[in-house]
Amino acid sequence: MTIATNLKQCRKAKKLTQKEVWEAANVSKSSYVAYEAGKQIPAGDVVVSLAKVFGVSTDELLLDDSERSVSEDLAPILKRFDALPSDARYQAKIALKGILFGYEQEALR
Repeated sequence: MTIATNLKQCRKAKKLTQKEVWEAANVSKSSYVAYEAGKQIPAGDVVVSLAKVFGVSTDELLLDDSERSVSEDLAPILKRFDALPSDARYQAKIALKGILFGYEQEALR
């Protein structure tokens, strides 16, 4: 479970005890221990509180490294996409959604 692993890693990197984390995040002891053990998944607002305690983004708690990175072939395309004027970016987004939707529909057949 990614969030459990990420919580432990963040806590250890910050040299915090579990108690320090649950108190700073205003979470009960039983809930935090369950989060780190992978027995319970925190609600969205709790993830935000925990991210603030650790000084990381919510993505860093919820996702593994491979989910947070962009492949080498897509990175230059995304930079070019970001440089587009807003109306062209909107049109490109619609076109891409259409392509992906069509591909996903084909895959379901």
